Amino acid sequence: MKIKKLHFRKMYNINSTYVTHGIHSYTAKLIPHIPRYLIERYTSKNDIVLDPFCGSGTTLLEARLLSRNAIGIDINPLAVLISEVKTLPLDNDEIRSSISLIEEEVRKTKGGLRVKFPNIDYWFCRKTQNKLLKIRSSIVNIYDKVDKSTYKFLLVCFSSIIRKSSYADPRMAKTYKSKRVIEKVKTGWVPLPIQYFREALERNFERIKSLSGHLAENSNYVKVFQGDAKETSAILKRNGIKTVDFIMTSPPYINAQDYFRSYKLELWWLGLATPEEVKYLNRLTIGTENISTDDLKILLRSENRHLNIILNKIGKINKKKSYIVYNYFENMRCVLKESYNVLKTGGYFCLITGNNTICGIKVPTYKILTCIAESIGFKLIEIGRDEIKNRALPPKRNHNGGIIKEEWITVFQKSDNKFTNFD
Repeated sequence: MKIKKLHFRKMYNINSTYVTHGIHSYTAKLIPHIPRYLIERYTSKNDIVLDPFCGSGTTLLEARLLSRNAIGIDINPLAVLISEVKTLPLDNDEIRSSISLIEEEVRKTKGGLRVKFPNIDYWFCRKTQNKLLKIRSSIVNIYDKVDKSTYKFLLVCFSSIIRKSSYADPRMAKTYKSKRVIEKVKTGWVPLPIQYFREALERNFERIKSLSGHLAENSNYVKVFQGDAKETSAILKRNGIKTVDFIMTSPPYINAQDYFRSYKLELWWLGLATPEEVKYLNRLTIGTENISTDDLKILLRSENRHLNIILNKIGKINKKKSYIVYNYFENMRCVLKESYNVLKTGGYFCLITGNNTICGIKVPTYKILTCIAESIGFKLIEIGRDEIKNRALPPKRNHNGGIIKEEWITVFQKSDNKFTNFD
């Protein structure tokens, strides 16, 4: 099949932070051009679009802006919170009133219950901790005075300044105290959380106003659920959803991002997950490096011949890395089966993936996932690739996962032939 060379940034005169896309930074998020192109090409108005790895909600927002309904699933509760706020237009007067209320509350609040989590003094000086505590306590104090959606908006604004207020380098995807930040601290730099929070409130208020203008006559919905993509059909069933019209998603890379490590400070400060819960969720994450010694005793044998060759090569260099790759594709097989189950017959399924290099061995992720998808019953109808310019990735993106220079877009269709042999 001929591979299309796509130039998404040239297709639409939009930037990556328009409307509410820039409401909160998020590691490795899609540029909005990609879901816009795929949704316009493969769906109609009022269709239901599903993203089982929705991250910060880029696909969900683009779907709603295009008058589609959208459903997102993500294992990270922070991602769910951001996606909810990012896609929901709010009453401008309510937001303005709430901003005045929270600013007044911050001025008069002296403190509250201290937040405790591992190495808090390593990441935040005591003065910064006290300022962040004032903001957090103030938001909690006005919980009964604002509506639920506005309360979540305030939490997202607070979350958006936590990295900036810490000793973690904001340029790095992972939570990391760099030499650059250490030198800044030595020269007297002290974060200004309350100032940052006021700026975030005003900046994000403008974004919400822009979203409200775009969606003035839009009655479509966005629903976001916290959960495991490997349990997609059960999650949808619990929420009264049987099938969807279209699925597009960008799954985690192999061994390249630790999403929970990247956002542990925000999760802890917002109280969205305890350190123990973060560890548990990280073990469930697809592509995780958190594996036990018992896992390494498993005989690695895939249904894909090409993958078996790759596993054998990597295993001779690093057995743990070999298992990580094996586990990734086994988990993705489960996600693809779940996607097949909930997609309507004739519907389209789009994957955006990047190939990896593990232990010097190239792993053609999109090719292996294509073979798995076809074995489940999907029919490949289009392949495209686009050069990565910026996905908010770590510098050089070579942290054990190899440098990823391009994204592959594979489009499948659920055929009329009913496939039931999932075991």
